[in-house]
Amino acid sequence: MKLKTALLALAVFATACSDSEDPKPSDGGTQVDPDAGTAEPLYAAITQVAIAGGNTQSYLVTLDDIEKAQTVGIGDAIELPADAYIAAGLPGTGKFIVSSSRLPTVTPYTLNADGSLKAGDPLSFTSQGVAATGGYQSQHYFVSETKAYYFDHVNYKLVIWNPQDLSIITSKDLTSQLKNGDFTFRYSQSLAITAGDDVIIAGGWHAADVRTVPAKTALVIVDTQTDEVTVKVDNRCGWARDGVKHTDGKIYYATESLGSGAHFVSPGTTGAPCMVRFDPATGEFDAWSTTLDSFINPGTEGDIAAMLLPGAPGKGYLRVMNKAAAQSAWDAAVAAERPFNGQNAAVGAWWSLWEVTLGDAPTATPVVRDDLVPTNGRTIPQNPGELLVLPEFINDNAQTRFRLMSPETGLGDAKTVVEGQVRGLLRIR
Repeated sequence: MKLKTALLALAVFATACSDSEDPKPSDGGTQVDPDAGTAEPLYAAITQVAIAGGNTQSYLVTLDDIEKAQTVGIGDAIELPADAYIAAGLPGTGKFIVSSSRLPTVTPYTLNADGSLKAGDPLSFTSQGVAATGGYQSQHYFVSETKAYYFDHVNYKLVIWNPQDLSIITSKDLTSQLKNGDFTFRYSQSLAITAGDDVIIAGGWHAADVRTVPAKTALVIVDTQTDEVTVKVDNRCGWARDGVKHTDGKIYYATESLGSGAHFVSPGTTGAPCMVRFDPATGEFDAWSTTLDSFINPGTEGDIAAMLLPGAPGKGYLRVMNKAAAQSAWDAAVAAERPFNGQNAAVGAWWSLWEVTLGDAPTATPVVRDDLVPTNGRTIPQNPGELLVLPEFINDNAQTRFRLMSPETGLGDAKTVVEGQVRGLLRIR
């Protein structure tokens, strides 16, 4: 089956953008019924493009094909505020929201029958104590057309709201479970995982200098039927925010690239990258754990790996650091009297992809492909559903290439390249 056909059959999220289309905002128009008139998909993407002064500008673009080889610019894009970079919603419904890293609002967009996009009045979360609605796409989870969650990492809130009538339902305060002294708490950029009626999102803590990461990971588990929240904490493995569900239903969580980068620059204050396992059937972490170094090049010591991504059944992918390249960048930063911390180590283009077979004794092998080069270690997976889209930041982070990840076979092709860094992706039709 061709990839395009599979995308339609699975009805999953994905995205990209096109020079040939004109997604200019509309002042009116008729809202589209995504199930009527056309079977062709339409995707929305928010990309951030570097501008003068070291700043970025956000743009909203649309495209009807992510399969073909193309390089896409922003000539026909909708200009957004620089703080807007997340698009989220239910796939294929003709509706989505754009969040803000500066304001406590989400702005709804509607797809009109003529293909234009109409922005609605923003919904404010101020009444729930929210200062901004940024973070990652994973923090905006849509249960249905009438219920969505925003996981606020700054104020330790779960905000429950209605996307259909743009109203706040309620919120839950998780401060007592998630606040950890002066450490900064952040949710995972990887997609939330579902288990039955539960949605599970992981989080971790780091110090302000991003050189110290405590050996502690939290899972925030929400029952989507009752909205009851349970928080489970593991005290063996730090920043283990990226999860992959095995065929037996258990979820493996591994240290994400910032935590691994912090260990690289400060091994005395941040433990080695590691992996733990959670069993949704019991609602607990089990006794099993391992370091990532134990199965990455088992004959050598000190390998730095991070960021577990879903692969074929029973498998996943890890990014592995080229330590020599990272060390050269660190040395250059020191010579120039620039800081170099876990975040700097995480975002350099010195992370290659390895395939991991999960289980009690994991194994890993490097992925060798002509179209696969070392990339930013903190590339952000997009869009819950049966197909994962992995944006790869390339050409000194000036472009984004969409890597399609099949749930049956794992790593797929990457053909569409978009100007800027795409951080919000969604299929809207």
